Order: sequence, then structure tokens, then C-alpha cells
Amino acid sequence: MTIIKSFAVGTAAVTLLVIAMGSGVVYAAPGQIYPVATIKLDGNPMNGVLDKDADHMYVSMKKQNADGSRATGEVAVIDTLANTVLSLIPVGIDPINLSINPAGTRVYVPNSGDGTVSVIDTKSSAVIATVATGGGPSYAVVNPSGTKVYVPGTTTNTVSVIDTATNTVSATIATDPYPQVVTFSADGSKAYLTVRDVDAIQVIDTATASITATIPVGKGPIRVVPDQKGSFIFVPNYGGDTVSVINVKTNKVIRTIKVGDGPIPPVVNLAGNRMWVGNSLGGTVSEIDLRHLDRKKVVVRTIKVGRGPYFAMLNALGDSLYIANLLSSTMSSICTATGKVTQTFHTGARPRVILGGQAIYSIDSEGKDVSVFTAARLGEGACS
Repeated sequence: MTIIKSFAVGTAAVTLLVIAMGSGVVYAAPGQIYPVATIKLDGNPMNGVLDKDADHMYVSMKKQNADGSRATGEVAVIDTLANTVLSLIPVGIDPINLSINPAGTRVYVPNSGDGTVSVIDTKSSAVIATVATGGGPSYAVVNPSGTKVYVPGTTTNTVSVIDTATNTVSATIATDPYPQVVTFSADGSKAYLTVRDVDAIQVIDTATASITATIPVGKGPIRVVPDQKGSFIFVPNYGGDTVSVINVKTNKVIRTIKVGDGPIPPVVNLAGNRMWVGNSLGGTVSEIDLRHLDRKKVVVRTIKVGRGPYFAMLNALGDSLYIANLLSSTMSSICTATGKVTQTFHTGARPRVILGGQAIYSIDSEGKDVSVFTAARLGEGACS
């Protein structure tokens, strides 16, 4: 028996293929789940993406030489049906947050250690271009049409725009200090750039590759998340323990919401009426009612999870929220109807990212592995 579901990761959707294999899920006790497979890697995995069919995963890995110096990084290509590494693709030094184009034909890997972006052809599993951007890039973000890749340079105070047809830099946008990451509007007409050192979001007109607005927010902003209707963007302010709500028509902050310590990028449900913010320094998740942002109290629940919540993923049904707990090496599953943690998944050391595809995958940076949890019994119980 096979069931198809979708999972929302932040605001991007990926496919989850649920295979009814009840005997594949390993339990130590009610609610305690261990991986059915562990895919060992020969470097420190930093991030991962799935292709369109979710049958291949691409995982960026930092590497070190025997003397401890930084070495050329790699991208591991994983067969998610067999849970095996198919190949290792050499890229640049210290690859971090890679991305894949909508067609699933190209993977873009920012190499923070040498100021380049490696372009991987997914058919051949080979690097077909290396684009020099400078600036110690941590992110390379593909626009919705797949025609451009935006690469913030944290040390050069620029955003390099790569033309995907030619794999060359077609524009360089000067920014305020320490640009970190961009988030595109759904139609790709705007890119919202986090500039950490001035506590602001800069709005980029992608047609002209120019900055049209600078919006002050809270202290230490990180990655922006839009709502489902394209009316608002939400900015977690890591250093200020708040979330700024910005009206995209006016480019004004309409509300600053106090949450827990060290908020991470939030997750918004498909209905657009609820948002969850992990608080990395407090070990909690703040649940926010988005229907009445004019009310004094909008944080309706504070949910205790593991230590160091680092990444959040919501299933498309909206009934289960998954939190990667970096410091406790676990993943918490929260029933969104009740706000209760219903399951605890035991991962490798320091899980950074959760992906939903043929199963649930935890990318474990210090464990040097990917933990695999079969999806057959995920969501059983009150939230099924």
C-alpha cells in the first residue's frame, strides 16, 4: 500500500511517499523512535535537498585534511530507495546551503571557504561550472522560474546574481553590511535580503537587480519567511527574541511579536492562520495565531521540545510539526491540534535539517550521517 502526501518545509513543498511498512519502524518505548537506517558519510553534512521525485538526495559536506586544515568539500548523492551513497562529487571548500532548481536538473552549491558556487548537473552527477562570486557565500538561492541564482557575499556586502543559462554573474548588487540570505516572493519579482549588521531587510527588485527599500527590524535578523497569500513576510530576530511582521505592500513593520530566546525561521500552515517559531536558546516552540495580529496577545502556546531547536518542518495536512533539536540529537513531533509532543525521534549527533521524501531524513552534522525514519506510522494517534 502506498500513500502520497506532501510536506511543507518552511514555505517550500516536497513530496512524501509513505510506504506501509509497519515492521520497519523501530520503537524503544511508546513515542520513542529510532532510525531504520543510518547512511554514513565521510564528512560533516551541512544541508540537503531532494530532487523532484524524491528518489535522490544531495547533501553538502565539509571536509578536513589530516592536519585539521580545510579540504575540498563534497556533495553526496544518495539513492533514497536503497539508502545508499551513489557518488561523491568534489566541490569547493566549506560548502553549506545548497539548492536545486525547479526542474531538478541543477544543484547550486555555495562554497563559503573559497568564494565560489559549484553547479552540478544532476543527470551526470558532475560539476559543470564553477562560478566565482567572492564574499564567503553560505547560500545560493534559485528564483521560482529557475533562471537566476542569488548569492549573498557576507564579506563583500554584495549579492551576486548568476544567470543559469550561462552560469555567469550577470549582476552584482551592493548591499548594507553582512547580507546573509534571500527569500523570493512567489512570483519572483522581489527578493527579500537579510542584512544582519544593520538589523534590516532590503527589498530587491529582481527585474532591475536593484534595492528599492530598506526596512528596519529587530536585532540579528535571519531568514525571512513569507505567508501563503503573499501579504506578509515574517522576520525572526535571533538577537532580539522577536518576530517582525512586514506588510509587503507598504514595506512597513506592522507588528513585533515577542517569542522565546533565539528564534529560528518560522513555519506557516497552508491555511495561513497559524505560525510556529522554534526558540533555539530556550528549547521551546512559540505557536502564533495569525488571524488577529491586532490583538495584544498572539502567542497562544509555548511548547517544550528538545535542546537547541534548529529547524522546523510542517506536514501539508498541518497536523504534525517536526523540530530538529541540534543539542539533544533528537527530533520532536508535535500534534498541532493539541500542542503536545507525541513522538521523539533519536537522530545522529547535531541534526541540522529535516527532509521529507521517501521517508523522513535527519541530516546530522556531527554524526556524519543521515538518519532515516520510515514514514508508515508517522502521525498515528490523535493527529492522524
